[in-house]
Amino acid sequence: MHNDNSIDSSTGAAKKPNMITMYNATKGSVDTIDKKTENYTVARRCIRWPLVVFYSMLNIGGLNAQIIFQENTSIRKTRLVILKTLARQLMQEQMEYRLTLDCLPKQIKLRLHEYCNITRPNVGEIQRVRASGRCTFCDRSKDRKATKVCTNCARFICRDHIIETCPDCFEAS
Repeated sequence: MHNDNSIDSSTGAAKKPNMITMYNATKGSVDTIDKKTENYTVARRCIRWPLVVFYSMLNIGGLNAQIIFQENTSIRKTRLVILKTLARQLMQEQMEYRLTLDCLPKQIKLRLHEYCNITRPNVGEIQRVRASGRCTFCDRSKDRKATKVCTNCARFICRDHIIETCPDCFEAS
């Protein structure tokens, strides 16, 4: 595109090259994008240029998402609202997956339930696969088998730990 040294005839006596006139015609849009992305940016201070490029791509992607959303719908939302909605939608699948992990701490699971607006399943919805299992709260070395389950989370509880609900659910309520 800019391999030749042709002069733009529209510049008159200044005789500017086509490359310069093309730059001057498009530099305003770059400034506009910079202004819009600097208010809500994902960029952090760093000296690694690949990371700077990645942050710039994320910022421009967020701006493009806002423009596409507003052109496709008649709804006008602020940039902050659109970016928050976009971030939540991008995280939703991962948060739902993390809710299925048994090793996740209880407080994090409770926060994820609140954040995702997912109600905890009732005991009737939980299907027990086994009739008995190892107590969730006893040491593995004790190897205590239990047939009773928590009324909230359906985990197995031995006679020493049973209180209508398991200790974790009892503390939460």
